[in-house]
Amino acid sequence: MSRNNQNLLDSYLNTYSNAQPVDGTTGPTGVTGAAGNPGDIYSSSTPTSISLSPTLGGALTFYVGTGLSYIIGTPVYVVGNTIPANNFTGTVTYYNATTNTVNSGRITVSNISAIHGTFPATDTYNINLPGFVGITGPTGPTGPTGAKGPTGNTGDVGPTGGAIIFDGGYPQTSYAIGPVFDCGAIL
Repeated sequence: MSRNNQNLLDSYLNTYSNAQPVDGTTGPTGVTGAAGNPGDIYSSSTPTSISLSPTLGGALTFYVGTGLSYIIGTPVYVVGNTIPANNFTGTVTYYNATTNTVNSGRITVSNISAIHGTFPATDTYNINLPGFVGITGPTGPTGPTGAKGPTGNTGDVGPTGGAIIFDGGYPQTSYAIGPVFDCGAIL
C-alpha cells in the first residue's frame, strides 16, 4: 500500500480501524465425552475357583475383576464364596486395573492377618473393603430406678424359749427373764 494513495489508505483505515464486535451468541454445544470409570468400586471375586493358603504376615497373588478402585495400601477382606468362615485380611501391594493386558485384574494382598477357617483345595473368593471398627461412643446416662418388687412372705414363727426365774428366796419377788434357770434360794 502506498502512502501516497489517499483513497487506498482511507479504505484500509475504514475497514480495519472501525472494527465491529462479533455477535455475542454462544456457539453450539459439543458432543458429550465418554463417562469416566467409577471411583468407588471395590467388590469383586476371583473369576475361577482357585487354591489359597494364607499365612500370617505372608502375601498371595491372584486375579479379580478389572477397573476396581484399589490402590497400594488399601486394606482388603478376602472371604470364601462357598464357606464364608474361610477368610483373612491384608493390604493391597499390587493391582492391575487395566482390561487389555496379560495381567489384567492381577492383585497381590500382603501383610495377611486375621486368618480364619481351613481353606479347602479350591474355592472362588470375594474381595472387598473390610468393615472398619468405629471408636467407642460415650456412656449414656443411667436409667431410672425400677419399681419396688412385692414384699416376700413372712417366715414361720420359731419355738418359744423358756424364762430364767430369779426368786431370790421369796416367791413374791420372782423375776422372769430369758430361759428357765432356777438359782435357788439364798440364805
